[in-house]
Amino acid sequence: MIGRIKKKDYYPILLLLVCVIAYGIFSPFLGLYWDDFPYMWFSHVGGPLGALRAIALDRPVLGLFYALPLSLLGESPLTWQIFAIFSRWLFAISVFSFLTALFPEHLTENKLITLLFTVFPGFTQQYIAVIYSHAFLIFALYFYSLVLFIRAVKDRRFFSKGMLSIILAVICMAATEYLVGLEALRPLIIYWVISREEQDSSVKVRIHQTLGIWWPYLIAGLGFVLYRIFLASSVLYDVQQVDNLTQSHLATMIQLISVIGSNIYIALVAAWIQIIEPLLNFEFQPLASKLYLFVLVITFLASTIGCFLFVKKKPLNVDKEFVIALLTGGLLTLVFAGIPFWAANFKLDTHFPSDRFFLPFMLASSALVLLPLFLIRKLKLLFSLSFALLISLSLSFQIHQANTYRNEWDHVKDFLTQITWRIPSLEEDTLLVTDELTFSYYSDNSLTAAFNWIYADPQQQNILPYLINFTNARLGRSLPSLSPGINVNHGYRTHQFRGSTDQMILFYHLPPGCFHVADPDIDPYNPLIDASIRSAAAFSRPNLIKTQLDQNTVFFINSGKPQTWCFYYQKASLAAQEQDWQAVVEFAETAFSLDDHPNDASERIPYIEAYAMTGDWERAIELTDASSQVSPLYQPMLCQLWHRIINQADSSQRKEDSVENINDLLQCDF
Repeated sequence: MIGRIKKKDYYPILLLLVCVIAYGIFSPFLGLYWDDFPYMWFSHVGGPLGALRAIALDRPVLGLFYALPLSLLGESPLTWQIFAIFSRWLFAISVFSFLTALFPEHLTENKLITLLFTVFPGFTQQYIAVIYSHAFLIFALYFYSLVLFIRAVKDRRFFSKGMLSIILAVICMAATEYLVGLEALRPLIIYWVISREEQDSSVKVRIHQTLGIWWPYLIAGLGFVLYRIFLASSVLYDVQQVDNLTQSHLATMIQLISVIGSNIYIALVAAWIQIIEPLLNFEFQPLASKLYLFVLVITFLASTIGCFLFVKKKPLNVDKEFVIALLTGGLLTLVFAGIPFWAANFKLDTHFPSDRFFLPFMLASSALVLLPLFLIRKLKLLFSLSFALLISLSLSFQIHQANTYRNEWDHVKDFLTQITWRIPSLEEDTLLVTDELTFSYYSDNSLTAAFNWIYADPQQQNILPYLINFTNARLGRSLPSLSPGINVNHGYRTHQFRGSTDQMILFYHLPPGCFHVADPDIDPYNPLIDASIRSAAAFSRPNLIKTQLDQNTVFFINSGKPQTWCFYYQKASLAAQEQDWQAVVEFAETAFSLDDHPNDASERIPYIEAYAMTGDWERAIELTDASSQVSPLYQPMLCQLWHRIINQADSSQRKEDSVENINDLLQCDF
């Protein structure tokens, strides 16, 4: 079978191997991220059609790309990670086909550009697999439409290949606005093709022919832009610069020029500088670091040898025309690719989530970064070493990023698992609020889907029983206030949440500390939590939590009964909520015997209260002293706790003596 593989098939296999190494090593350990969770939850409760309806609210065409994958791939994160690698490979193949159609005499250069493009380090969201597997497919289809377009120009078959390329391009742009800026390449592509086909014609004739071929595509592109600005409605990408243009032409254009300059720098410099960051912060002990270093060394050696032998056998053909074409095409792309994002008031950046805007910049950036190397092509060893260093660092950087996603998935699973311990079930129409969480790849929108996946009745249609809001993103906007009596109506695509701040739970999670449900008596004095949560903690209603277990079986919750501090803290907090003090004491005896400890002084609070309420005043004082030793900032919170204990505990001489000791210890004014 291997012997029958044609020579021309080796390069696609090489691209697939690069994709698997760069993006597949951590695949079994990755999960759902960012908008993956909502899309998969819509599919979980409403089937593929339910997800398509949610997606189609602002991008009807995009939903069509999801129809078949959602129907076939199920809910396994590993399956989606594999599909994303396959989609990334198709994207790379389509780019190579585009370059080959445009520059057929520069096959070696096209292969090197595509290899670097495949591991482009600016875009790091490969592992948000549900979302970007489809983005890669759309981009692949768009570049395939450009291949048809080039063939149509060469063959002058505008009705067949030309019309099909227009239709495919419009479909792709309707699915994602990220592609709109690339349409600026079309007249340049036409001019290049005509120049090679009709070398004796004058520049004036070539321009005239270019305009004659381009106008249908120009009309189609402008038609889509006008449709998108004035007719289409998007919940994500409203065109916000139209009003600025009408009010202040000069200031808006100056801002646009500044943004373009910034985009060029970020795409050509910042995106590539970051490939050395893992080496600057390298720690040899973690297994993932050793794996990163191993892959870096192996790929560098393999790339050096492979590149040297390859260019020795097939020398690079870098003529003046090719250099000019790469330079003009690349710069034109960098100028126009970011305009759709500027129009929606988004900025290109190397950090999540703004690095998603690199998608239309990837090919131009890769080509332009390789251009200086092409100029030293005659120094084959130096060229090979330089190319190998660039591609091995970029590939290893993607592996480094995959490890950050792996860590984040582990942390979010732990967070959600702690929630299931603390909240066996919950009253519907409950609003859950925190300031923000330490996760990089999850928003309140993401976690709302995960929470409803655990607790909501999957048979409910178009109802969102639970909503998570981050105050740093929502307060004063969709969440008007945390004061009592505020209605909160929130559209979640096809689902609707209808609640109120009268039915609200505030929570916080500061790893390595445990998940905390805000105590309305104690947490107004908690020095660790954000001011917005602290000031509203009195309105938190833990009594909405029910002790009867009513949860759906989900794949992203850690099973079993782990022997961890946080497990017993959550169980103890739930028992304390029910004032089952003997149960709290039993949890305490196990928790304090573990090879583990509290990472937040407030995690001793349920145990302090339980020991006091069961008459073990010495142990209550001992734990209070331990918490107060962490920081004097905890003293007001501990005083408030003891104020509650004084009001609830039965009178006794031991109680009076203990209160006097606490008063001396904390300087409380009881």
